[in-house]
Amino acid sequence: MIHLILFCLFSMTSFAKLVIVTTTTDIQYLVKQIADDKAEVSCIVKGTQDPHFIEAKPSYMVKLQKADLLVSNGLALEIGWLPNLILGSRNPKINSLKPGHLELGQFVQPMDSLPATATRALGDVHPEGNPHFMLDPIITAELGFKIAERLSELNPENKGFFQSQAQKYQQRIQSQFLAWKSRVQKTKIRNVITYHASLNYFLKRMELSAPLFLEAKPGVPPSAQHLLKLIDLMKSEKIKLILVDNYFDAKVAEKVAAQVPGAQVKSVGISVESDKNLLKSEDVFEQLVQAIEEK
Repeated sequence: MIHLILFCLFSMTSFAKLVIVTTTTDIQYLVKQIADDKAEVSCIVKGTQDPHFIEAKPSYMVKLQKADLLVSNGLALEIGWLPNLILGSRNPKINSLKPGHLELGQFVQPMDSLPATATRALGDVHPEGNPHFMLDPIITAELGFKIAERLSELNPENKGFFQSQAQKYQQRIQSQFLAWKSRVQKTKIRNVITYHASLNYFLKRMELSAPLFLEAKPGVPPSAQHLLKLIDLMKSEKIKLILVDNYFDAKVAEKVAAQVPGAQVKSVGISVESDKNLLKSEDVFEQLVQAIEEK
């Protein structure tokens, strides 16, 4: 009888799905590609929300209380709210540096890092570096293997499955990336203006750049002087495209574009589920490529 009970308990543990919570929809989508039906995956931030500014609601703490694994972005993207949620969850498994907390930013060579002496006088800055690396398709695919490694630690009997899923996802993204980059290069566009630095990783991967942002400083509305400088730059460098994250107001961008002959403003979703048609990371990348093509 005892042997039967132990067998049943072991079987229940072996076949129980991991409960995984991610901070963003982009990470949620990636985790689902690797875990497939071996885990229940949910997230905290909606695709339509700016992940910098999230209210630490008790309902989020309850969600984290049940988690076997928390997968966060890192590079201070969630610094304003995630520590409070972890503390309120009373779930020691997901504390920083524990196996139940995987911070993806630690595996990325960050862009736009600042000196440790950087202060809020520079705006809503991230001294550790730009946290929007999930908009680089190649980085995203590579991070799939880091997720597979952690899932394998928590669920070793499915290690081979997780590794295989990561490999399949990388192959799919690499194939699509080559087509995306080819299409961007055919446009002959080399410079664009963006509202925030959120698209820097995507632009770099596509060999594009944003020489100036609509924001004077991160998180700070632009001054009239800054906008005049931006207009002059667009005219002198013949920049005709402004990309605005769809959770920002595009009115300022439209006023700038009106002063630059031939300039256009494109509102773009920069995360999974930021628009009803953006259900996958691949949809986000495709939409960004189309926005550049349609200029």
